[in-house]
Amino acid sequence: ESTHTEQTKPERKARVWPWLVGAFLLLLVWVAQIAYYLRVDIAAQLPGLKPALISYCDLLKCTVPLPQKVELMSIESSDLDADPVQPSVVNLSATLHNRAEYAQEYPNIELSLTDIQDKILARRVFKPAEYLKAGEEEKSGLASNREMNIKLHLDTADLKPVGYKLLLFYTRQ
Repeated sequence: ESTHTEQTKPERKARVWPWLVGAFLLLLVWVAQIAYYLRVDIAAQLPGLKPALISYCDLLKCTVPLPQKVELMSIESSDLDADPVQPSVVNLSATLHNRAEYAQEYPNIELSLTDIQDKILARRVFKPAEYLKAGEEEKSGLASNREMNIKLHLDTADLKPVGYKLLLFYTRQ
């Protein structure tokens, strides 16, 4: 009886290895999936891993963009003034603030011009390329806990707006 027990132990050990290898491979696939789906957050929270994530994405034909958390972006102040020289032009000044602990993609800015009853007369969306100053790199995003001043000159023709609304938003590529 003791020889029979000794013969079954090596067989059991031999059967365990395929299961261990299979479990390890499944764990690797699971970690790879998590890295793929959370790559933006991982790169933001652990910037040292961003080069590895970019290499990983080169294999998968994906990108590692900057985060887009609109709830951590705000307009700290804004003002819309009539241009003293050109009556049909208004000047918009705004301060954009990134409250995140990491750089974020620049948001789109929607400007709605309103009349005296707060009805929208005109609406326009400004993409980052339209409001960034010359020399500011769109790809680097707005740095952590930083503010940025925006100045736009807009021809309102004969609209005669008395109010305005600003909205920040992102669109996924």
